[in-house]
Formats: sequence, C-alpha cells, structure tokens
Amino acid sequence: MGEPYEFTGKTWDDLRKAVENKGGVLRIYMVDLKELQKAGRLGVNVRQDISRRLAGLGLGHVPDELPPWQENEVLLYQLGTPAADVLEALRGDDLANAEEALLSLNTKRDAEKIAAITAIINGD
Repeated sequence: MGEPYEFTGKTWDDLRKAVENKGGVLRIYMVDLKELQKAGRLGVNVRQDISRRLAGLGLGHVPDELPPWQENEVLLYQLGTPAADVLEALRGDDLANAEEALLSLNTKRDAEKIAAITAIINGD
C-alpha cells in the first residue's frame, strides 16, 4: 500500500472530501490532523477534540485512541460504509454482529473487498 496519503488540504472539509475521493478509506499522518486542529502539541485533550471533529464529519479512525506523536499514521474511514460496518463490528463485544459482517463479505465472494478490509485491520 505504500506511504500514507500526502494530504495538502487546508480545511476539515478538504479532509472529508479526500477520504470520500479515496474510496472512503484514507491513511494519513497525525501531523496533518494536528495542523488542521491548529494545535501545538498532540496532548490528550487535542486528540479527543480531533476525534470528535472527525466524528462530526462522518469519519471514524483506527486506532481507536489517536496516537500522541505527529509521525504516527492514522487510518480514517467514512462512517456508514461496508468497511466501517466491519471495523465497528470487530471492535465491539457483539460477536454476532462481527460474524454477520464477515459472513456478508464471504457470501458476496468479493476477494478484492476482503483483501482490502484485511489490509485495513492488519495496518498494511
């Protein structure tokens, strides 16, 4: 998959559009989120604010807790998509939901989608 996306946008809306344009999944560096937030440091409160801001844009992120270092990567994904459904199901304790999400992928026999989701989960 290579390096994270080189985000050159200036606004949160630019970020939302970039995620949409990349198929609903986008890997970037934390520094990009820090700059959008106009923060000096990625302290706990700043990271929580970023997470809330992303949710307000209809975006989720992996890992669940945003990392504290600007060099770290974060995976953004559009909520309400099949990828989001699988990620959310696998994060929770509801194994029936996780099973249903995974079975729906298997029954479609769409190897490309399964490979993409596996790469997301494995951080590739």
